[in-house]
Order: sequence, then structure tokens, then C-alpha cells
Amino acid sequence: MADTEPRDAVEWTQAPGGTARADYHRDQFGWMLQQAELLRAGRLDDLDRHSLAELLTDMAGSDKRAFKSAMRVLLQHMLKVLVQPEKLTRSWMYSIAVQQAEARDLIETEPGMRQFLSELYAAAYPDARRLASVETGIALTRFPTENPWSMEEALAYVPPTPVPRGAKRQKNRSMRRASEAGTG
Repeated sequence: MADTEPRDAVEWTQAPGGTARADYHRDQFGWMLQQAELLRAGRLDDLDRHSLAELLTDMAGSDKRAFKSAMRVLLQHMLKVLVQPEKLTRSWMYSIAVQQAEARDLIETEPGMRQFLSELYAAAYPDARRLASVETGIALTRFPTENPWSMEEALAYVPPTPVPRGAKRQKNRSMRRASEAGTG
């Protein structure tokens, strides 16, 4: 029964040797179920080795993209805090914490990826810098050309506590009153 379930949902083609084979490019999900079935049964000659290798390579690339993306967002928020500390919000703090957690999870669960971490971290900075500039409207030249944080520092970074909004308004009112009193 279990080996007929995937066949009902999959378009099968005839493989060399007369065995049915799911088409990797038409139904990847069904194809993966079939490949798992073949592996469990020890039918290694029936595996679609080329597509299996392609899928595994793509999966590894996906983890690398996820790590680079987490680093890009993390660095983007850290740059915003660096250039506009007065605009720090709990949302920025949350985003920083989430991206650090995502990156740490990938590092812990995918030890084979460690050899690529430095390269991926370095590659994330230019985009993070550009995105921080676009998001804030601040000239790109105001952001450091070189990444000011090591990867370890970025993963351990704890932003300062944001000033509550009411406190910012109160401070602005106080400064305005002091300015008016001094000029009037």
C-alpha cells in the first residue's frame, strides 16, 4: 500500500530496465518519495543519480543562501543602529535577535557549512550597507565601507535599549522650550 501511494500522485515514466520512474522536473515531491523508497529498498541501480546529485547540491546552496540572507538583514539593522541610534526601535532589536538565531541555528545544524561562513558573511556586507542606505534615506557614504564587526561580534551584538517614544517627545519639547527661552 505504501509503495502505491506515491504512484497515484506522480506521473511515472518507463526507466531503463522496465522500472517506473517519477520525473524529477515534473513532480519533484513525488520523485523524492520514489528515490527514498529506492534507497530504503537498496535498489541503488534504479536511482536517478544525476537528479539526486542536483537536488542535494541545490539543498546545500539553499542553506548557504539562508545564512547569507540572515547576515545581510542582521548587518543592515546593525548599520541603521550605528548611523541612527536615536531611531532604534524594539522592531529593529527583534529583527537583530531573529537573524542572529537563524544564523546560529544554521551553524549548529549544518557543521559542513562552516567552511563557507567567512565568505558568506563578507559577501553579505555590501548588500546590507546598500539596503540600510536605501531604507534610511541616508547617503551610502555615511555607512562604513568596510564591515566594522567580525562575524562573532555580529552574532553576539546586543543593541542599546531604545529610548521610549514618550521620552523622545518630552526631550524634544524640553529642548524646544529651552531654545525659545534663550532666544526670547
